[in-house]
Amino acid sequence: MDKDRISDGIEDLLALEKKPDIWVGNEWGELKELVIGRPDQHEFPQINDMALNNFMKVMPASDNESENDNFLKLEGKLFKDAIPDRFKTMVDEVEAFVKLLEGRGIKVHRSRLLNADELKYNAFWWEGCFSLFLKDPIIVVGNLVIEGGNRSAIRHKDMYSYRELFFERVLGSNAKWICMPRPAPNTTDPTGGYGPYLTGGDVFPMGNRNVLLGFNDSDSNIWGLRWIADLLRKEGWKVHGVRYRNDCMHLDTAMSCPAEGVALACKEFFTDGLPDLLDGWEIVDVATKDARADACNGLPLGRGYYVMSTEWKKYGEKLRDHGIKPLYTPFEENNHVTGGGPRCSHGPLVRMD
Repeated sequence: MDKDRISDGIEDLLALEKKPDIWVGNEWGELKELVIGRPDQHEFPQINDMALNNFMKVMPASDNESENDNFLKLEGKLFKDAIPDRFKTMVDEVEAFVKLLEGRGIKVHRSRLLNADELKYNAFWWEGCFSLFLKDPIIVVGNLVIEGGNRSAIRHKDMYSYRELFFERVLGSNAKWICMPRPAPNTTDPTGGYGPYLTGGDVFPMGNRNVLLGFNDSDSNIWGLRWIADLLRKEGWKVHGVRYRNDCMHLDTAMSCPAEGVALACKEFFTDGLPDLLDGWEIVDVATKDARADACNGLPLGRGYYVMSTEWKKYGEKLRDHGIKPLYTPFEENNHVTGGGPRCSHGPLVRMD
């Protein structure tokens, strides 16, 4: 048999089409390409000790008794069956958000729905999925495309919704595609065990090869943050950390960067003061209750444009005084039912410095 012919055949199989570069160096540069998730298969969480210890106190529902009761009464039920009218509004909100982005010339990829086998992954703890909020599993810093791992096992299924897209878009580009160690299952420890756990809601690229990591031990834990800090330092990034209160879901619940030099932040959430990287910035302060319902969770599009829920116009108009151009889109049901806003709902792929 001709060994050269065999070798040539393998090389052909391994060949990759050249793809455009991937890069996200900061939070506020011009957004060119992203992935948006889908709420179609969302399911109310099963309330075990870990959920009570870590998640219920940070949900917007924690400030609203009737919403809190919904989470407790409807656990394990699909949103589309349990709250059909509100669910339709949630889907409509996401599609309006996508239309806004596409209307501004941004390339939008959509994740797919999970199949029956994928929905069974980790079903020993939680069936269904919660794969609208792709910022949690998709972390892009520079040309590093990093898959995180949330403390909630249901979120580990998110990877199936965009995995095929990544094979098509990331392979062949300049990006390094890295998966963090998969979190160990633990149904007995109310903290969720050692994990490691890491969410993109706690990772902020801040320009000039600076990265801000947030820590409150509700979702990301210290082992997840140490893992990504070690990786980023080895890749030449300067890592900064900040603590925030554990009744705040993620760092992107506590702050946002609509433009360089301007931040929307809930000062009360920061136990040791705002991050040093925000020294000298203009700050629009957000009330704690509003921040918990994602008033800070908007999406910067670049050149001062900033997408935020119509519910939070009072903060958008304050941002306007600082040169920001707010773009309002309905997101209230997603904010209040699920605890996620526009930033949570996207996985960035290209943002210009």
